[in-house]
Amino acid sequence: PVRPSPPADMDAPPKLDLSFAIQYALAFSARGYKKLLQVLDQTKATDKLSAVKGKVQAVCDGKRDMILVVVGVVLVLHGLQFKNMLLCTQIFLTFLYDRVTAAAASMHGDIQVAMEKLKADAPAEPEPAKESNDDQNKHAKKREAKKSAAATSTSGSAADRLKEDAELTKKALKVLDQDKLSQAAMQILASVMACILVIHGGLAQKVAIAIGLVASLNDKVGAVLVFPGYETMEGWLRILVHLVLYAMVFPFACLASPLALAMNASALGAKLVVEHGCRVAEAYGKVAKADECLGSQKGLLGFAGVMAFGFLWQFWSWSASSGMAWYSQLLLLPAVVVETLLGCI
Repeated sequence: PVRPSPPADMDAPPKLDLSFAIQYALAFSARGYKKLLQVLDQTKATDKLSAVKGKVQAVCDGKRDMILVVVGVVLVLHGLQFKNMLLCTQIFLTFLYDRVTAAAASMHGDIQVAMEKLKADAPAEPEPAKESNDDQNKHAKKREAKKSAAATSTSGSAADRLKEDAELTKKALKVLDQDKLSQAAMQILASVMACILVIHGGLAQKVAIAIGLVASLNDKVGAVLVFPGYETMEGWLRILVHLVLYAMVFPFACLASPLALAMNASALGAKLVVEHGCRVAEAYGKVAKADECLGSQKGLLGFAGVMAFGFLWQFWSWSASSGMAWYSQLLLLPAVVVETLLGCI
């Protein structure tokens, strides 16, 4: 006799229903967002943060060149003491900045739309009507009666509110693009992983030092070298100069990493000091045009001089095993804290 085949459901593994957990998570997310909006409205925190952000942005926009000059001076004098911050920043700006900012901007736009939808779909709380003393006394008993009646039916109303809050969050989540969110998360994770690899040293750190040093020197070297008769191959010649710089810098970074790091910090600091210093001088009327000053022989000699001074200063500090003075650490306390935290990874 032929035995009947078992139903298909018997071969399937058992399923675990977790819809109640998802419902609770969605509902409490909506409630938390509503509570946050109430707190922000009561404390006016959003307006205060917007005002502070506007002031900080105005100061940074007006003093941007001056701030970058100060950053360059710090790198020229103390670049070795901020090794992790320097290398992570250079790797991020070179390879990941454009992709991370594009993905984060797209994700931020979707989140803003979802938050606006969540805020618009939330039920508005009616404003309490103004009552006189007689009306307050008259309606006091009615309010107490309503409270006692509501207390008897809390189970049903609580379940309904839970379901409504969960549906509200589901509507907001439908606005988000899962692909964009995943892409932004992967780009941010790639940045973190690259930073961790560079911090832990080894070949990754030496490659990062070489990349940063070549990026700082490439424009200056290209401005000095000329190839008459090969103007049609200008693009290929730039690539060739780039490869020759890597062939010279990478072995130096592998054999003498502290010296290559000091040269990297000095080159980047000198670049910031000279370029943005010329723009500051132009703003104060000391220089006619900043671009002409940067392209002149004085600009190139200024870059070389600042870089040489920074390299010798940091080489002497490294060979003497001396760190920053206490007053320098106090002035640069936020950067010192960030560098210490990165060193603990």
